[in-house]
Amino acid sequence: MGAAQNKATVVAAYEAFGTGDIAAVIATNTPDAVWVNYSTPASPLSGEHKGLDNIGAFFGLIGDTIDITEFDIAPIAADGDIVVAEGHQSYTVKKTGKTVSGPMLHVFTFGPDGKVTRFEEWESNVQDAWT
Repeated sequence: MGAAQNKATVVAAYEAFGTGDIAAVIATNTPDAVWVNYSTPASPLSGEHKGLDNIGAFFGLIGDTIDITEFDIAPIAADGDIVVAEGHQSYTVKKTGKTVSGPMLHVFTFGPDGKVTRFEEWESNVQDAWT
């Protein structure tokens, strides 16, 4: 698959996430895909989530631990097997009541079959929100 198709897959995944269609987001991944969230170690979202079941559990953790109030993605750029998306997010950590708000960066790596093999997320302003 080419860069344009990979970018279209990412755009569709964000649209699915926005409507709560997590199954559609998960379906964009290979069975052994790895999702990595580079957040504070205090966050249960932080770390590596490997395979479709664990990626699904990651989305379960999102619903269980945070209330998202803003999730805006732009721009999205693609080059070959890599798609990079920049955005801004705000959410409240349910356990602490503290808010995280700031820029984020997502990097998707695609395999030759047009499925995501690796997803990496960097968040900002998360240091004290989970404690």
